Amino acid sequence: MKKFFAAVATVLLMASSSAFAAFEENVEDDADLAAVKRMAIAIPEFYKVEEREPTLEELTKDLSEAGKMASTLEIVTYEEIASAIRRDTGVDINSLEPAEAEKYFKKNVSRYADAYLVLTVANSANKPWLFYYVYNSETTKLMYEYSVQSRTLGHSAKDYFNTSKDFFKHFDEVAPKKLDKESRKLFEAKQKEVRKERGDRYNYQIGGGTGRHKEELVRKK
Repeated sequence: MKKFFAAVATVLLMASSSAFAAFEENVEDDADLAAVKRMAIAIPEFYKVEEREPTLEELTKDLSEAGKMASTLEIVTYEEIASAIRRDTGVDINSLEPAEAEKYFKKNVSRYADAYLVLTVANSANKPWLFYYVYNSETTKLMYEYSVQSRTLGHSAKDYFNTSKDFFKHFDEVAPKKLDKESRKLFEAKQKEVRKERGDRYNYQIGGGTGRHKEELVRKK
């Protein structure tokens, strides 16, 4: 994992006063992000330390809601995956210990999605540090990682929700970058079509993100 925290302060000082957050991303060399059409939500790696933070269950649901609001992908919720696994294998992963549930999730998720997302919240610092990892469902290999820390990103459900929306929007942007010019044009046209079909979903605040302000993200150099 590459670290970018040491550079954040410099980036923020050099950026305009309207820029509050810094992010870093990495696309694995063999990853085909454009092939991802359905993304499943895995249980986040998260431990609540402050009252304003969501519970693990709430964070999992808010992550799905953020994806449904901001992404052009089809988002498959954790509960949908759990229900499908129970239907197809007879195993109720919600009744298992976390490590065993994760094992069954990874073993079966490729039946229902092309990739899955694991959000990790590092809560050891004064400000939380959010890491988004996208894995290939078939191979469980890492495809893409996105991390963000901000002076305005607090320990709250509202902030986690909005930051997750930023992630999904950015994934949409980076997904076609490896395509040739013509393929990328078609891909982005399809994304535009999906956004139009879904209408006001992209402008309506729901879940943990109700009323949250907008932030401009600054890419770490």
